[in-house]
Amino acid sequence: MSNYNLKLIVLSMLLSYFAVLLTFSLVSKLYKSQAHDKRNLLVYSTVIVGSSLWAIHFLDVLAFPVVHAAGYDLVYLIISWLSALIYSAVILHISSQKTLPIKSLMAGGLLASASAYGIFYFSISSMKIQPAITFLPAICLIAFMVTFAVTMLGIMIMFWIKNYAGKFPFLTKSIFAIIISLAISGIHQVDNASIKVPVNAISNIHLPYDSTLLGVTIALGLLSLFLVGFIVAIFYDKLGYDTFKFNLFKKEDHQEMSRQALLDTLTQLPNRRALMQHLEAATRRCERSGSSLAVAFVDVDNFKQINDTLGHQVGDKVLQKIAKRLVAAVRGCDEVARIGGDEFIAIIEEVDSYEDCIAVVERMVSSVRESCIINNTELHPSVSIGVAMHPKDGNINELISAADTAMYRAKKDGKNQYRFFDTEISSAADQLLEMQYDLKNALANDELKLHYQIKIDSLTREPIGAEALLRWEHPVRGLLNPAEFMPAAERFGLSYAISDWVIEESCRTLRQLKHLDIPFNIAINISHQQLINASLVSSITEMLNRYELPKSSLIVEMTESAALKNQEIFNNQLSRFQDAEIKVTLDDFGTYSSSLTNLQKWPVSELKLDPTFTENIATNNRTRGVVQAVIELAHALDLNVVAEGVENEGQRKMLAEMGCDEMQGYFISRPLPEDRLISLLKNLNLNFVEYEQFFFKALYKS
Repeated sequence: MSNYNLKLIVLSMLLSYFAVLLTFSLVSKLYKSQAHDKRNLLVYSTVIVGSSLWAIHFLDVLAFPVVHAAGYDLVYLIISWLSALIYSAVILHISSQKTLPIKSLMAGGLLASASAYGIFYFSISSMKIQPAITFLPAICLIAFMVTFAVTMLGIMIMFWIKNYAGKFPFLTKSIFAIIISLAISGIHQVDNASIKVPVNAISNIHLPYDSTLLGVTIALGLLSLFLVGFIVAIFYDKLGYDTFKFNLFKKEDHQEMSRQALLDTLTQLPNRRALMQHLEAATRRCERSGSSLAVAFVDVDNFKQINDTLGHQVGDKVLQKIAKRLVAAVRGCDEVARIGGDEFIAIIEEVDSYEDCIAVVERMVSSVRESCIINNTELHPSVSIGVAMHPKDGNINELISAADTAMYRAKKDGKNQYRFFDTEISSAADQLLEMQYDLKNALANDELKLHYQIKIDSLTREPIGAEALLRWEHPVRGLLNPAEFMPAAERFGLSYAISDWVIEESCRTLRQLKHLDIPFNIAINISHQQLINASLVSSITEMLNRYELPKSSLIVEMTESAALKNQEIFNNQLSRFQDAEIKVTLDDFGTYSSSLTNLQKWPVSELKLDPTFTENIATNNRTRGVVQAVIELAHALDLNVVAEGVENEGQRKMLAEMGCDEMQGYFISRPLPEDRLISLLKNLNLNFVEYEQFFFKALYKS
C-alpha cells in the first residue's frame, strides 16, 4: 500500500463514476436517435467514452504503480488509445440496440474484452521498461476472463438502463455507476497481477514529470472531455435530425425523460408535445421578426385499410417509410412530427405566403406517392395535406385546427393532394363548429329522438321487435337523419355520448313495453367509431341490468363492411358480446363477396339482408336464387335471417315462402316515435284477439 497514491485513487474513482454516467446517457441517446443521426453520434460518443476510459486507465497506472516510469513511447500510446476506442465503440453499439441476442452479446463481449486488455498491454509496452516485463500466460487468461465477465455485465446493465423510467432514475444509475467504477479498478488490479516486473526495472524514456502532477493534468483534460460529452448528451434533444440541426425545444426538467417524452418511438420523429414546444418557439420568432410560417397537417389516405388487410406490422412499416419520406421532402429549417395514428404535422418556416409553401408541400405529396415494397407486397401510399399560415389563420390552436380542416377538404376532393385554408373552407369549418355546438346542446336539451321500425315474424306476422333509428329534431333545420350529423359527432368525439344515449333510450322503451307485458326486442346500430370502443359491451350490460331487462331484449347491429374492415376488432367485440349473451346482427349482409368465407367464423346470431336483394327479388331470378341460398346457408349455421326494405305484399309473400324468419320495411310499418310505437303495439294486441291477424298499414293510418 505504500506505493499507492491515495489522492489519485480517489480522483480515478470519481472520474470513473462520471464517465459511466456519461456513457449511460450516450447509450440512451444512441438508442433513441434516428438512423441517419446514429452514425455521427456513435463516432462522437466513441471518441468521448474511449478517450475517457483511456485516460482513467492511466490514472490507475499512476495510482497503482507497478514500476516507476518517467515517460511513454508515443506509438504504443496511440495503439493503446485506439484499443480504447474499439472497446467503447463495441460497448456503445451493442448496448444501444433494441434487442440483445446472445450471439451479439458474446461476440461483442469477446471483442471488447480483447480491446480492453489491449489498452493495458500496449500502455505497459509503451514504458520501454528494461529489463523487459514478462506477461504470465495463466494470470493473463484469468485477467481476460475477469475483463470478459465485467464487460458482459456492463453491456447488460447499459442495455437495460438506457430506457429506465422508474421512480429514482438518477439514484439507480448512480448505484450502477459506482459498481462499474469499482469493477474497472478491480480489472486494473487483476491486469497488474498478470505481469512480472524485474527487480530494479526502469524505463528508458525519462520525462521530468511528477506522477501526481501528471495525474492532475490528465484529470483536467478528462474533465474537459466530460464537459463536451455532457453537452452532447444533455442537448442532443435540442439537436435536429439532419446532422444535428438546432431545435428550440424547451427542457421541462433535468431528468433523463426529455428525449423520451419528446420522441415518437415508432418513427423516431418529434411527438405532439415536442411539436407544440417547437411551434411555440417558432411563432415567437415570427412575431419578433414580423415573418410568417405554415403548418401542414398530413393524414395518410386509406391507412385503416392497410392496417386491416395487411396487419398492424405492415402498417407500422408504412408509417416509418412515410415519416422518412416527409423528412426528406422538407427543407433543413422545417420540422416534421408525428402527432398520433396516421397523422403528421410539418412546420414550414421562413415563408411569407402560400406560394412559398407550394414547392415543399408538393414534394411531400409526391415523395409519399412513390410505390414501396413491404413484406413482398407492393404498396402505393398517399397523403392528404391541409396548410394554414401564421399569423394569417390564427394562433397555434387555431392554426392546427385550420390546417386540419383544409386537410379534410383535400380528402373530400379526392385525396392524394393538398389544400390551403381559405374563406370557403373557413365557412365549412364554421358550419362544423356550429354543428358541434348544436350537437352538445342536442344532448343537453333532449333533442335527439329514436324512431322505431317494426320487425315481424314472417309466418305469424306478429310484431317481435323493432330497429331503433336515430333522429335529431333540430330547432332550426327540422328532423335530421344520422348521415347529416353523425360524421361531425364522430369527428368531435361525441359519438360515444350519443351511443350511450341510444342504448339507454332503447332500454327505457323496452322497460315500458315489459310493464305492458308486450314481449319485444330492439336492435340498435353500432357505427365503426363505436365498434372500436372497448367498453361498449360492458356499457350495454350495465344498462340492461339497470333497467332489469333480459339480455335477449337488446340486439346489436353491426354492418358487414365494418366487420370486414376491422376484423380483429370485430372478432374481439363479438367474443365479448357472446360472453355477455347479447345477440349480434350482421347488417347489410351480401354486399361484400368475401362474407361467406367469414360467416362460419363469426359468432353472430342473425343476418340482415341488404335492401337491394329485397328490391329485385320479385323480378330477378338470379336475385331470388342468391337470397334462397343465403337463407339456407344461414339456417344451416343456425342463424336467423331478417329482410329489410319490404315494400309490397309480393315481396313479403315471396320471402316468407323462401323461409326468411323476419322482415321489416315500409309495407310493414314506417319508423314510429316511441309513443306511437307503444300505442300501435297495444292496439295490435287487441286487434289480434278479435281478428287473429295483424294489419299494420290500416292501423298505422288510423
